[in-house]
Amino acid sequence: MYTLSTFIKDLDSVTRRCSDAGKIVAEAGPLLAELIKNPDCIPEQFKQHGGKAYGRYMLHRAPLFNVTSVVWGPGDGAKAHNHQTWGIIGVLENELKETRFVRRDDGKKEGYAELAVTAVNRNQAGMVSTLLAPDDDIHEMLNVTRKNTVEVHVYGKDLAHLQRLQFDVANKSVKFFASPKYDNC
Repeated sequence: MYTLSTFIKDLDSVTRRCSDAGKIVAEAGPLLAELIKNPDCIPEQFKQHGGKAYGRYMLHRAPLFNVTSVVWGPGDGAKAHNHQTWGIIGVLENELKETRFVRRDDGKKEGYAELAVTAVNRNQAGMVSTLLAPDDDIHEMLNVTRKNTVEVHVYGKDLAHLQRLQFDVANKSVKFFASPKYDNC
């Protein structure tokens, strides 16, 4: 069975060998797909809801990538946002609605952003989605089910405290935000 430690070693090899984000995502996506076939790939304590909000746990921090688990409770979600880096996201348990967007405006008008929906996906257990900044890294997440959804996220940067953009699609506005610290560190 493919384990988290083997995945991390393989991902380390990919990120040391490749600097192109597209190539990293192309090689790392199948590795994450293999990892999430193993329901026990992450310890139970990192599959728990965060209490007040969704749970975010650092599983591995490295210079070229981070691996985290995110636990979305029923109704939990994240408004449309970007990532400023490449990413791969795999659903380990349950499912999650992901809405993908493209930015239509040129970004020059402060506080203004016009997004268009490019896809609406029901990402189920075993599925992997990818993000490639700057043109394909805006999405919105929502757990529309009645139980927790557990995902494994891999990013080329640590998102905690990284200045990113959060979008209000209906009002065509944008503001800076940063993800909070992880629940376990």
